[in-house]
Amino acid sequence: MEKIETGKCPPEEVLDRFYVFLNEKPTDELLSPRWVEIWEKYKPYAVEQISKMTEEAVKSIRMVEKEIWEIRIDIDTRVTFLLGAGASVPSGIPTVDKLLSELWKQAKRIGHEDLDRLSGWCEEQKITNIEDLLTAAYISDFAAKNRNIVALLGYFFFSGDQNPSVRISEIDVSSIGFLQDTLQTLFGLLTSTMISTGPNPTHKAIVDFIKDHKNTSIITTNYDGCMDEALLKAGIGLKDTIDSENEKNDIDVIKLTKMHGSINWAYCDSCQEVRQFDLLFLKEIYEKDMLSYPVMGICKNCGGLRRPLLVPPLSFKFLMFPHLIDIWNSARQSIEDADYLIIVGYSFSEADVYITKIISRSMAMNRNKKMIIIDTNPNLASYLRERFSAHIEEFDQKRILGAYESCEKILPEILSHMLAKSDTRKEKKI
Repeated sequence: MEKIETGKCPPEEVLDRFYVFLNEKPTDELLSPRWVEIWEKYKPYAVEQISKMTEEAVKSIRMVEKEIWEIRIDIDTRVTFLLGAGASVPSGIPTVDKLLSELWKQAKRIGHEDLDRLSGWCEEQKITNIEDLLTAAYISDFAAKNRNIVALLGYFFFSGDQNPSVRISEIDVSSIGFLQDTLQTLFGLLTSTMISTGPNPTHKAIVDFIKDHKNTSIITTNYDGCMDEALLKAGIGLKDTIDSENEKNDIDVIKLTKMHGSINWAYCDSCQEVRQFDLLFLKEIYEKDMLSYPVMGICKNCGGLRRPLLVPPLSFKFLMFPHLIDIWNSARQSIEDADYLIIVGYSFSEADVYITKIISRSMAMNRNKKMIIIDTNPNLASYLRERFSAHIEEFDQKRILGAYESCEKILPEILSHMLAKSDTRKEKKI
């Protein structure tokens, strides 16, 4: 006790001595009240240490279903990756629920009065998802070009009104000009957020996997060029992208399908031409500040305006972006052909039911197909099991397996193990 009270013992030694003393003393031995004072003094440290040890122990738990470690593939196994926003988070790109707030921060530096007003209104209404904003903007643009649609929307929205046209007359359809200007500003901010980012260990693990397993295709809903850059810098060509010049039967190229567009894609409002520009070149001129990044451009064919081809998850996207139908059909084919679907950082949002439906259909068509979910959400695989069980007769829930860790940490291990490059995880449990 005297040694403790003189402060000659470090806190961890005090706690050890205190614990040993209490456990070894006779149960009927009376103690000095000074021991209580010592405990009160060192109790906060004890709580901190226990919390720290517990936290470390919890972090060491590997939330990977053991069946994943049993998967082995051969040369004929067809693998399709589906990458969502979570796959790009380690690159520094926020997810859709955080991206809009980051864009508003950048917008305030521009000093755009209308944009500031929109930002303030969104904050008041607690609108934080950029997909919601883009969807509303596209719907407004689509509807405002037809007064009958605007009137019908007024009827449905204000069905209690005897004369909804009175309210509709208050709508300033000319505000579409502001809408288009706002969209282009947002696209510029969105592009600037993504153009400077690069591949992370998730993308690099996929590239390493492809080098050993060419029977692979990739689908992404992300606008960024992280996956493209990782493949191109590894000397792997791309096919089935917009304006791709690679032969479809070239074994040295990989099918990369970007379902919602890309920061290096543009389309012309007038002639509807869609172009893909060299991503690595655009990144170079941006990083070296050789030329302003061309968010808006002039179409060489007709002189119209070229805009970024970034598609929000709209249920009626086929009406607004018919030039992407081949892209979506390509994605559907990749999903249907796959023996294994590896879903990385994709949340299966209700905002885009199209992808969920084609996956569900493909799982019903091929009863041997399996899905591996790589996501930090521990409930996602269970949700999908219940959902698919409700739509697919006699659905085997073991066809959906989950790994609930950060993709940049666990995906390299899983892919290496699938290629039989590592057997160190064979006996691991959940």
